[in-house]
Amino acid sequence: MPNTSARMLGRRPPKNAPALRASQFLTGVIPAHPVAADNLSKATYGLYDNDTYGVCGPTSVANQRRQITAYLGGKQVDPTQNDVFDLYKRSGNPNFDPADPGGPGDGGVDMQTMLEEVQRNGIGGEKCLAFAKLDAQNVEEVRAWIAIFGGVLVGVNLLTAQQSQQVIWDYKRSAEWGGHAVFGGGYDPNPEIISWAEKYETTPSFWSHQTEEVWGVIWRENVGTTQFEQGVDKQALETAYTELTGRPFPSVDPQPTPDGPPQPVPPSVDDADRALVAHLRPWVNQHHYGQTHVVAEALRTWLTAKGQ
Repeated sequence: MPNTSARMLGRRPPKNAPALRASQFLTGVIPAHPVAADNLSKATYGLYDNDTYGVCGPTSVANQRRQITAYLGGKQVDPTQNDVFDLYKRSGNPNFDPADPGGPGDGGVDMQTMLEEVQRNGIGGEKCLAFAKLDAQNVEEVRAWIAIFGGVLVGVNLLTAQQSQQVIWDYKRSAEWGGHAVFGGGYDPNPEIISWAEKYETTPSFWSHQTEEVWGVIWRENVGTTQFEQGVDKQALETAYTELTGRPFPSVDPQPTPDGPPQPVPPSVDDADRALVAHLRPWVNQHHYGQTHVVAEALRTWLTAKGQ
């Protein structure tokens, strides 16, 4: 049985401020998506001291960054513990003190305020481009977002039943435990999430009774992927974003292909090379035999390498 005394929650009730909605810019009613998706297996995940502090919100963002960089960036990038604490402080806990777990500065976060801060100042120096609210009870919309963008951030209300549920979270009438934020990155067909660095499956009953909010985050790695091009109405996204914020949708600079093959370096040719080529080329083009032929072939290779 899990040691629930070492598992902290930390999600405040949602503030329900105006926000982008996924339904405004996903193609069609719900984009076509596979019947199952396993994006969680593409990365490893961190606990980020969520066994000691109420940092489940920033932890879910950090784990999403680990997954999205491994899944779409080609190399997993792990936000640090200090990155998580920094986002926690900026998201409504300016007096957070790691020496005082559960103290007055360890008050949890509401997810929308946290994501506003991720968009303004990022986590570990990486800002999201935008974030959108999903219909938490429209599981097909949630699945579609996971298939297109890799994952979602989920706000749930846990009950004491979950304290003894390993592997699968299922609804069972019991006392309230509290609000919690997790990262969801798969479904088969039920949504699968990461909490306290462990993977759980959620049942339809759990989802309908205990899921309160779902947020989709758009990172620079998402833009330009095949899934993004097919699943997002970009004009509708830009319009909805501008109507909400009064600003144009952020532009994304092209990113170099990670760990790609080195690009060839143009050969260096100076005046001395050109003078030598002028004398060598007529001789190299003549017929040669024996050792002279070997020398001529070596010079011909050199001339080719120099682009001459």
